[in-house]
Amino acid sequence: MTKQFQDDSNNYKQAEKTGEDLTGRDRLVSNVIFGWSAHFVFIIAGFIMPRMIDRRLGQELLGVWDLAWSLVSYFGLVQAGIGSSVNRYVARYRAAGDISGVNRIVSSAFCVLGIAGLLVLGLTIAVSLLLPQLFGARLEENVLEAQWVVFILGISLAIEISFGTFSAVLTGCHRWGLHNIIKSGWHVATVVGMVLALLQGGSLPSLAVIHFVVIVLAFTTRVILAHRVCEGLRLRPSLVGWGTIRKLFVFGGKTLIPSISNLLLNQTVSILIVVYLGPAVLALYARPQALVRHINTLVNKMAMTLVPTSSSLQRTNNLEGIRALLVKSVRYSFYMVLPMVLVLVVFGGPVLQFWMGSRYANGLVPAILAAGYFAMMVQSPVLMILTGMNAHGRAGMAQFVASLCSVGLTVLVLGPLGWGLAGVAVAVTLPLTIMNLVYLPYLICRRVGLDMRRYFLHIMAGPVVHVLPFTVCLVGARFIFHTEPLTGLVWGGALGSVVIAVLYWRYVLPRRIKTWIVRHMTMGASSA
Repeated sequence: MTKQFQDDSNNYKQAEKTGEDLTGRDRLVSNVIFGWSAHFVFIIAGFIMPRMIDRRLGQELLGVWDLAWSLVSYFGLVQAGIGSSVNRYVARYRAAGDISGVNRIVSSAFCVLGIAGLLVLGLTIAVSLLLPQLFGARLEENVLEAQWVVFILGISLAIEISFGTFSAVLTGCHRWGLHNIIKSGWHVATVVGMVLALLQGGSLPSLAVIHFVVIVLAFTTRVILAHRVCEGLRLRPSLVGWGTIRKLFVFGGKTLIPSISNLLLNQTVSILIVVYLGPAVLALYARPQALVRHINTLVNKMAMTLVPTSSSLQRTNNLEGIRALLVKSVRYSFYMVLPMVLVLVVFGGPVLQFWMGSRYANGLVPAILAAGYFAMMVQSPVLMILTGMNAHGRAGMAQFVASLCSVGLTVLVLGPLGWGLAGVAVAVTLPLTIMNLVYLPYLICRRVGLDMRRYFLHIMAGPVVHVLPFTVCLVGARFIFHTEPLTGLVWGGALGSVVIAVLYWRYVLPRRIKTWIVRHMTMGASSA
């Protein structure tokens, strides 16, 4: 076995000598493109499924579906950030040509996550049984259906956690494209199955069963492909070690803190809305929240690829490369997020009306959420780079404190103040905005040796100037078509898109991406 490990290590070193970039920088652009392309499947599904559930089963049951996902999401905390640890250390050991280190990490993580999956199964049974006591007054006649949905979704999560190691192996090997193809492909199967079930008169538990079946098939695919992608990958009980497990928990614990923060911001707030206002009102809040979450996910698809890359750069002591990666990634996230946030601020109400109907057309809530989450979304690459450098502990604690403040303000808004959903949106986003505008930039600039003023100048100047004409188009259309907002959305969005496309092509897109686009368009035209 030792000889095999040595041979594999030599193969990795030979690959590095022959020009293969084990830091993953040569795959960054393609990985991001694959991630975005794959997530458009989730965006389309996110528009289809809530509307289908609302039309077929009603707004109340749509809120029950949202509540079930909020409860089950808490069970994911038992992973303790192990998946992100595997992602980092697989990339780090591969960059050093240490396949034996890869196998120790993967074997130990698989053991820990297997136990975590069993723990999730136990929690699922307990919460399902306690649901009538916890939410019976609000759920009323829907409580039995909610119990079944929580139970089935919890079992699905237990399987997802137990075999999550293999997803992290794919991303640690910088195969984000393959990871996203698997994820989006099986999600298409989930949506098709759910739509067919609803058309045949299916209930919420039947949708949960479809989700469970697809999860099993998806992770079977990941197990097979992880062994093919990571050459020399071996899982052995003898490779499980307490020292390695301790290393996984130390790194993962830092990553767990932002996960807890996200749960507080999203799931805890959703549960509070159900407690104070009921599941039907949660359905109204969850839809604009979903729009903002889709934007955030697009940024994270880019940012997550930076974890293994920054880890590999740190392993080779390339601080200048990390600085360049930081400024470029945050600037591009600014370019990506700003136009989408402006659309929700100016036309959030018409977007919700077009999507879900007039009952959901509250323009104030999406505007507040989009503006409030803007700083967090733009700074997403910062947290991921700090994660790759194993320096994300303080950033995670700051985010956790901000999230606690958000929950406290939400209780105040829903209870004594009674400000409704707009007040909830302000309470959720205000502490987070302050943290991401002040503390997080200070932390990363001090870590990599950048001046904060130059940092903000480099990431903001270009995006603000190039997006200004797009802003003028949106605001102008809103005023011109103030009595017909959907018409204004069409005209303002169309004209603004043309303007911003020209500016981005001329001044923003790197030459390599433009060359890639032109080449593939030329090939498509030739084939046609």
